[in-house]
Amino acid sequence: MALADASDVILAEAALAALARTDRPADALPALLAHAGGDRARVAVYAATRAARYAEPSRLGRLVRGVLAPDGVATAVPPVPAKVTSRKEAVRLAATLLPVTDAAALLADAFALPGQHPDVQAACVAFATRPLDAERSWELLTAAASGRRELRHAVLRTRPLDLPEAHRARYAQLIRLVCDTDDPEVAAAGYGALAAWSPWAPDAAAVLVAAVTDLGNRASWRPAADALLDLMAATPDGSPGDNPLAWALAALVTADARPGGPDAEPDRDRPARRRVQHLADRLATRARMRPRVTRRTARAAGELLAGYETFVQEAAHVLVNALDLDARPGPLSAALARLARLHTTRPALAVHTADALRRRLNTALRPGSDAGLLRAAGQLDEDGGHASGLFAATLTEVGGARTEWAEPWRERVRSLRGHPHADVRDAALRLTTTVE
Repeated sequence: MALADASDVILAEAALAALARTDRPADALPALLAHAGGDRARVAVYAATRAARYAEPSRLGRLVRGVLAPDGVATAVPPVPAKVTSRKEAVRLAATLLPVTDAAALLADAFALPGQHPDVQAACVAFATRPLDAERSWELLTAAASGRRELRHAVLRTRPLDLPEAHRARYAQLIRLVCDTDDPEVAAAGYGALAAWSPWAPDAAAVLVAAVTDLGNRASWRPAADALLDLMAATPDGSPGDNPLAWALAALVTADARPGGPDAEPDRDRPARRRVQHLADRLATRARMRPRVTRRTARAAGELLAGYETFVQEAAHVLVNALDLDARPGPLSAALARLARLHTTRPALAVHTADALRRRLNTALRPGSDAGLLRAAGQLDEDGGHASGLFAATLTEVGGARTEWAEPWRERVRSLRGHPHADVRDAALRLTTTVE
């Protein structure tokens, strides 16, 4: 042990490392932890971690407390402030090797110590989720959830599956507490975490809807909106009457229709409408990328928006991306016909939606069966409408190219070239079944 204080750095560090590998490594703990604040802390604390596994909990608790919260503690560890990394390792030792009650008390005392380094407090928060059967752990976590930014972020790092089921509901309320902040960065992270904790937080949907629809909240409504969509994706088969996204959309549509709001002002332009557009854009993307968990929600939102004349554009954007192009011929034809009816008085929007439909059909996955596309094209052509004709031309373009213009698709081209709407005839005439 005398060599541990040698002036030769290599010799001293080798001696410290060797102390943890003696016949009685626990006896070396006081000497090892005495270096927690010195130049040999890196080696000494690493060796102390190994030696701590052989120490009685009561003795280990006194020694670790001397590193973390030394005031008033009789210990062999000198009252030299330990390095931050040493204190963080002491937190880990307390949480993993001490009895639950002792660990919770030590972590809470270290957390509340005046002048304690923020990184050490964050470590206390992270490891406080281990001894959750002790009430002092909850006191520590509650203080962190309403504390400084870095402490709130530490609370948010815990995920539901990190905890036993019995503790998740109470921890979810801590996540809810973190969201009560004026700090946009913390709020953004909090809303994202709240969506994951929503099965144990009954008020999560209400919190997110309130954040999205509060037009005075200009800093964190976007993360709240994205979290609301995450929450909806987590329960894709939820009750149709329990649809927080529908609540948010209805409230925003109503707010947009209210006279006197900012309209093309220098600092704001119809904020409620911008939020609806954000939700519609995100829904459209998710409906394409994650159809299994998002398609039903997107369809419901699209149908809701379609009921408002001023939001038909957003409805069409969501619904064309929520189409199940691999559906059976009957349901696919019916869905396209419903989508076409939205465009009865909107010829320019019909062209835009037809382009979106073409992009979806031409992805690498090549969605849609030949039979389904052919039947839908025929029924849309027979409808005679402008939008339905453009959709039929789009299906014909894709289906004909896929089959190298088999006869059924050439027949569709001939029929569309006699369509009552000139735009549809032009679209069909641009199709070329063979190159001269």
